[in-house]
Amino acid sequence: MTTESATATESPVATTARPPEPSVWPGFAFVRDLPGKPIRVRLVFKNQRGAIVLDRQIGITPQPTYPNGRDCSPGGRQARLTVTGEGALISRPLPG
Repeated sequence: MTTESATATESPVATTARPPEPSVWPGFAFVRDLPGKPIRVRLVFKNQRGAIVLDRQIGITPQPTYPNGRDCSPGGRQARLTVTGEGALISRPLPG
């Protein structure tokens, strides 16, 4: 009598765990009448239980946007922030 068994091409122990891909979750906060002068922004992330997992502050200066091109009057002001994988909060230039 002959029996056959399935064989794995790789042993689970031999595989190398890969770090998870970084997540990019854009978020928006609408703040009316942002000034064209430096402001302080505080960003707090909480987990599902309400515990704070990130609490950072940064000083930024909101920049005017030009939704109809630079030849037209500016629209509102915006600022762009990024949280790095290490948990740092940094200011990023606005596109275009």
